[in-house]
Order: sequence, then C-alpha cells, then structure tokens
Amino acid sequence: MWGGILINLWRAPGWIWLLVLSAVLVPQASAQVTSTPEERAHWVGITHQLENSPLEDSVNKQGEAAFKRLSDVHDVHVPLCPALLSEFNGMKYAYAHTITRQYMLASGAFIIENPDKAADTNAAYLSAVESVLKTYRAILKQKPDAKAKPLDDLLKKESQGKVNDALKQCP
Repeated sequence: MWGGILINLWRAPGWIWLLVLSAVLVPQASAQVTSTPEERAHWVGITHQLENSPLEDSVNKQGEAAFKRLSDVHDVHVPLCPALLSEFNGMKYAYAHTITRQYMLASGAFIIENPDKAADTNAAYLSAVESVLKTYRAILKQKPDAKAKPLDDLLKKESQGKVNDALKQCP
C-alpha cells in the first residue's frame, strides 16, 4: 500500500511538489524572521541580567541564544557603530565575545525598550556602551585581573563624563 502511494507521489506533477514544499517550509520560514513580544521581553531581560552576571553559565547560554535569535530576525533593526563593534570584536581579550555580544544585545534592547527613539542612533550607541561598561565592571568584580585597555579607557571617559567622546567615531 505505502509503496504505491510513494510511487504515485514521486510521479506527481511539479506544481504538487511546490505546493507541498511551500505548505511545509513557508510557515517555518516566516516563524524564523519575526520575533514575538515575549521573545523581545526575554531579550531585554537577559541583556540586563548579563550586565550583572556575564560569567554565570546559565545566563551566558541564554545570552548566546538571544544573540543568535536577534541576529536571525528581521523585525528588530539593531543600530551598531562600526568603529565600536570593530574595536570590541578585535580586542585581544578573553571576554571579547562577551563584550561584543553585550554591545549588540544592548543596542537591540534599547530599540525594544524605546521604539520611539529607534531613529536616534546616538542614544542607542550610548545605551549600548553603558551596558558594555556595566558588563565589564561585573567581569572585573569576579576576575579582577581580566582587564582590557580599550574598556579601561571607556571607564575613564565615563568617570570624566565624556563617554560621548567615544561616540564621535560613529556615523
């Protein structure tokens, strides 16, 4: 019985295969390109948890999942300063990925929390840098020797009230 059905399916015209494939693949594809309100709220929460516990394994894993999913969706546009992203990503630092991921998640969290400021890229950049510095402080609290000069320089600018100077390199 099943053999006959499979042979008949195999002989089916191309349009039937197209119909079957689109019925199977289209719902999956559309589910992957947009986020839900629950996901966005979760991303914001994880971003703030990472500011306090960036080295905690379970939070870190959730941060990775949020980072991957945020990268996959097309309904949340994350503004990133290329110079800052390059600086964070290019650091010779054990926690460079943690810092870069935080920068990207925090930019997304800012847009999610402040949809009315989505066009204000400088505000998003500033919020993301502030989140990165919170994360860096949390790392240093657990690992006092885990220093990175670019982040120490940003901390110094922050203490002088000059974090905006770091954003001058951003478009």
